[in-house]
Amino acid sequence: MTSLSFRSAATLLHWFAAEVRRIAAAARAPLWWSALGVALALWSLAYQAAPTVRLDIGGDRVARQRGFDTPFLDNFNDSEPAQLPDRPWYAADTPPYRWTRDTSTVTLPGIGGDLWLLRVSAASGRPDGSPVTGVWRSAGNLPVSLQIDAQPRTYMILGRTDSSGDLRLTFETPRLNVATDPRILGMPVFRIVASPIGTAPYRPSWMTLAWLAGALTGAAAILHRAHAPTTITALSVLATVLLFAWMIATRRMDLTIVAPTAAVLIWVAYVLILLIAAALTATQPAEDAATAAGVTAGAWFVRMAGMVHPYALTSDLGLHVNNLADVARGILLFTEGLPCRAGAGPQPYPPGGYLALLPFVLLTGVDRAALTLLVQSGTALLESSTTAIIWLLLRRADADRRAALYGALLYAVAPPILRSYSVGEMANLLAQAWVAPLMIWLTQTRDTVSWRAALVGTMLTLIILLSHGGVALSTGATLAVWLLLYTIRQRPSDRTPVATHWHTALPWRPIGAFAVAGIAALALFYSAFGHIAEERRIAQAALAVQGIVCPPGDPLLSKLNWWISGLIFTPGAPVAPLALAIGVIGAVLINRSRRSGLGATLAACWLGTCASLGTLLIGDQPVRWTIFIYPALCVGAGAALAKLQHRERAGALLTFTLLWFLIWYGIADRVRQVSEYLR
Repeated sequence: MTSLSFRSAATLLHWFAAEVRRIAAAARAPLWWSALGVALALWSLAYQAAPTVRLDIGGDRVARQRGFDTPFLDNFNDSEPAQLPDRPWYAADTPPYRWTRDTSTVTLPGIGGDLWLLRVSAASGRPDGSPVTGVWRSAGNLPVSLQIDAQPRTYMILGRTDSSGDLRLTFETPRLNVATDPRILGMPVFRIVASPIGTAPYRPSWMTLAWLAGALTGAAAILHRAHAPTTITALSVLATVLLFAWMIATRRMDLTIVAPTAAVLIWVAYVLILLIAAALTATQPAEDAATAAGVTAGAWFVRMAGMVHPYALTSDLGLHVNNLADVARGILLFTEGLPCRAGAGPQPYPPGGYLALLPFVLLTGVDRAALTLLVQSGTALLESSTTAIIWLLLRRADADRRAALYGALLYAVAPPILRSYSVGEMANLLAQAWVAPLMIWLTQTRDTVSWRAALVGTMLTLIILLSHGGVALSTGATLAVWLLLYTIRQRPSDRTPVATHWHTALPWRPIGAFAVAGIAALALFYSAFGHIAEERRIAQAALAVQGIVCPPGDPLLSKLNWWISGLIFTPGAPVAPLALAIGVIGAVLINRSRRSGLGATLAACWLGTCASLGTLLIGDQPVRWTIFIYPALCVGAGAALAKLQHRERAGALLTFTLLWFLIWYGIADRVRQVSEYLR
């Protein structure tokens, strides 16, 4: 055992040393050092713009958004006023604000420069109208005692940045004791505006420049490791340098607040490339396996960056952290309440996704912060692996490398998937992670199914059934359509006896695999919830007494318009009409080519998704069909774009335009979701 551990450690150390040598060899290139030097010079030049920084504490009434001040505040109370019964918070009589506590700090990271004039709008907040004396201090300056009046006024103080280029202002305020309020209250702060003092040159934040240089180096290393063409690498590095320079000059705080997180995530993504590339090469040896691994690592980065961005807000993440903690304690049978549109009342909540993450709890422990990071990173890793599986699915179906990479690229920035991360639909995403492997299974086991393959199909289906009810419903519809298509295509000859035909036409082993999975899911989990129907009836009756009908019973046409047309044709819809059209065209092309059973799998996914929308006949909220169909959509879109590219120069130009438009659409939707959700 000791010898085995020693060999494993030696292998890991050898691998790590080899990667370090690879990075060092690339970094020794004079061209790279020249590019990095130009980047640092350009960023330092951008620091000379020194824009005024404004923090609307508690929210911005004009933009009607709040929460952007949170990453810069330490030990402040929550934003006020809260949502009012008759009007939103931004329509309140008083402007938004936050109470400080006895000691509270505002930090503007990476702001650079030296001296800044800080204008702080604050009030004493004392009910009797009396002022309060507070002590304010910044780095390197002596504390200043200020008398804060009862009415909001603007106070000016000079602040000095520290050695890292950060500007901090600390408020020390006597505590206001209110019998009915248990919070620690200091004084209300409404707004903070920082303006540079003096003229250029301004000192840049060397710490921020170091983080940005680390992020740029990591991005270049990822492109190099993914075997990206030199032109794409150079253009990507140039675009990153210019983007950072523009943000330093115009949106400085938006960049500096996320720079450390981005740098760390980029280097974690680099490590993921190595692992994913090894797995893909072992499964499907191909020259573009490293490129597919790079796209998959990029998909993980996009998902994680959106979740851990300091501005990001989510609604349901805490629910899944609590559920994972319960599963770690051995609680496997629990329910969650359904919204009124879905019928109200309790609903069984399968624990399969949490069981997939459970082994990693041994590494992280049950600390809440660790569990939160595990839910985020684990879900992102499992679900973004669909990117690699789409590449694998197309390559095994004899599609060219362009089709496989185009399909993977489109899924990496899939808007419906990325929106689910903002909402916090982790159980849905964990179940969705197994849909693409099931698609590979359906494609490869179309003609012959060994007992080992049947066992794999059983396990994949069982995991989905035990992970999320909506995904399970869509998967069940897809499998039913697939079995029907399989049976229809087995045309008997005139001399084939009927009994022999049905024995050979029906895919008995896949049927057995799906049946075993369904019976196992029913026996292991769903059989424990026979009482749920009665509890839901009681919940619906209780709401009906209050005049609330669940589900409301909207007209079918209205539901179709809202849940189908509204998710495709409205501005900023999660499924762009162009992406949908290309995906359908690609599925038709694949079916016409009769490519290794992939056409039947895609047809089953599309028809099964349509069948799952039948839930609108009995409820007012369907399954998350946009999430379920997107892997099949990307597979078809990749094939269609590759086919279009072969049509001379015009086709190549149109393919390039469509591909980059859809990538831009996904990234722009992700940025908009992070900056606007729950604001």
